[in-house]
Amino acid sequence: MDPVVPSSLDSRMLARRLCELVGDERTVQVEFLLHLDEFDRRRAYLEAGFGSLWEYCLRSLHLREGAAGRRIGAMKVLRRFPKLEGALRDGRLCLSTVSLLGPLLTDDNLDELVSRAAYGTKAEVEHVVATVQPRAAPKEGIRKLPAPAPALSAALLLGASREAPSPAAPAVAAPSPAPVLALATATAVDEPQIAEPRPVQTRTAASEVRPISGDQWSLRVTIDSACRDELETLKALLSHKIPNGDLGAVLREAIRCGVEKHAKRKGASPPAQECHAKAESATSRIPAAVRREVWKRDGGSCAWIGEDGRRCCSRWQLELDHITPVALGGASAADNLRLLCRAHNLLHAEHVFGREHMDRYRTGEITIARDSEPKSLRHAG
Repeated sequence: MDPVVPSSLDSRMLARRLCELVGDERTVQVEFLLHLDEFDRRRAYLEAGFGSLWEYCLRSLHLREGAAGRRIGAMKVLRRFPKLEGALRDGRLCLSTVSLLGPLLTDDNLDELVSRAAYGTKAEVEHVVATVQPRAAPKEGIRKLPAPAPALSAALLLGASREAPSPAAPAVAAPSPAPVLALATATAVDEPQIAEPRPVQTRTAASEVRPISGDQWSLRVTIDSACRDELETLKALLSHKIPNGDLGAVLREAIRCGVEKHAKRKGASPPAQECHAKAESATSRIPAAVRREVWKRDGGSCAWIGEDGRRCCSRWQLELDHITPVALGGASAADNLRLLCRAHNLLHAEHVFGREHMDRYRTGEITIARDSEPKSLRHAG
């Protein structure tokens, strides 16, 4: 049977095919774990000429370190609790979440924890783990980070791995959640910080801002759940301005707004470098009262509803969308407005004007009459 060409399917059939394929993928994944378990029990990797299952996965199966670690870790948890096979097959759990739950699972709490973690993201499952097994919060304070270690070349790393392969699979790292969240970031002037591997420090410095280079400082602070939720809300509010959600940039924007607000209240002048004209100063055609009404009505989330009745509910890059576009005579009234994420706003435009037309609009070949301001989240709040 010839394989189906994806481009030959309509969207409904494509979605159905994706569901079938992801089910097949999960089935193959579970079968792989079961076969890997038997292979490990027999120590068949020794007969194949490898010193460990880890080395066999890397050298014979050509898995990368992360993929091998997740599979070996999940396999060992599945060995202890065969009942997890069903949760892996239907997608309630994945390799990562099984490994996160592994250290906590017992015969008594297995069903409860699987139920709580079902279909959760890694972050959500980490929160479940933290509620079951809290750990001491890191000491609040700000410390200087050590200078980044010199990066090793790819050739050197490859040579080292060939000369001294790992004798055994590394232990699956236990999660390190805490009842309160530790926020760590580094702020820089002009130059973005590049993530580098850093040695682990066992002692926490006193509370202070400390330099790590001529124009960079490290900041560490412990926050509670309410503050974390507000931080996530701020990241969503700034998702047009800071699409990658960079924490340092989000904090800088929050600090800048705080300085401007309190400097004005106290009659002081904020720092010169922070005094700049707002790019969004254009007068809106949508009255502020209408924007607030739409925001409240739609609950501050994307109101797009799919064919299956499921609402998007994304809070990322929200925009005000005219149900009947301005170009077709639509009014800027609450009953003709809704909140949509950028992706669904563009999809709606494609439904109205056609994909080819919108592709030409994106490349600047044509223009579409629309509201005079960016239809972003800030105009709905």
